[in-house]
Amino acid sequence: MPLKDYQDALTRLQKGLAQAYQQSPLVLNVPGQSVACKVDPEYYLALEPVFTEILARWAVSFPESVLETLAHTGNVVVCKPLSTHIIPLTVTWGGRDFEVQAMFLLADFVERALKLYAGVASPLPVADLRIRTDDRKAVEAFFGALTPPNSVAYL
Repeated sequence: MPLKDYQDALTRLQKGLAQAYQQSPLVLNVPGQSVACKVDPEYYLALEPVFTEILARWAVSFPESVLETLAHTGNVVVCKPLSTHIIPLTVTWGGRDFEVQAMFLLADFVERALKLYAGVASPLPVADLRIRTDDRKAVEAFFGALTPPNSVAYL
């Protein structure tokens, strides 16, 4: 059985994300308004299931296909023991805490999309969104052998 090639699907996802960003930059990096925010130089925190559903619309795909593509290309962190990409977290911005269902995307996926298909010259800065320090051990356990977000992601 041949291996599935995810390159076309990944390109479609990145083009969809870039086009949405060009139409409204608020889709990324604005806590309280965006579907994903950069929490450290390596990761974006995306709200689930909203992110995969909206990305599916932007890329003219299905949410299951979006998740399959992101997982098989290594662009989303999947907790191996739990076999899930979703982690419940408490995040904070503007002095308020919020309970969210989150997933972690590699910043490279987003930044490559913006550079190649939206003409954004440099990576977006880390957003004003932080994960509560009380959740740090859970995040590190979720990441397992992968490198978790660094200390700038926590408050």
